[in-house]
Amino acid sequence: MKSDFIPKFIKAIIETGKDFHEVWQWQALYYKGFQVSGFDYKKTEKCFRNLQHREIICKTSGDYYKFTTKGRKWFSNSVLRHPRLRYDKWDKKWRVVIFDIPEELHKNRNQLRAKLKNLGFYMLQKSVFVIPYPCEKELGYVCKNLKIADYVDVILAESVGFKEKEIKKFFNL
Repeated sequence: MKSDFIPKFIKAIIETGKDFHEVWQWQALYYKGFQVSGFDYKKTEKCFRNLQHREIICKTSGDYYKFTTKGRKWFSNSVLRHPRLRYDKWDKKWRVVIFDIPEELHKNRNQLRAKLKNLGFYMLQKSVFVIPYPCEKELGYVCKNLKIADYVDVILAESVGFKEKEIKKFFNL
């Protein structure tokens, strides 16, 4: 998703603690004029110019950038808008998310499905998703923002039925 790129990119740089060049030093592979993989310097430069224009980052010296006050606020809001599950050791319990969202809120329902997939949930049915890790806090935040909290439930289960072997394989358990 394009809206996730910048927060993921900046977070990756911060978490690794490496400088920009060390993280992105590989070269792009071109095939018949199309970039197949690798780092596109022009796109990154354009992204940084965009962030500078929006006063989210400012150039300090050379090729180094830092967040402005506005940028720190923007980044913290971006992290809140795009929550990520923190996976701990599996406690042998399954979180089964079920929802029955009315047709009037079909856009919100589709957004919830997309977000659950993005967070790494396994889709058991169109309105039933499974994950082996605690997710209640992040799910509550997503449902609150989509205004569908009344239509979503989480069930803590010891088994997910006949597909448990397949689901365990999906989560590498």
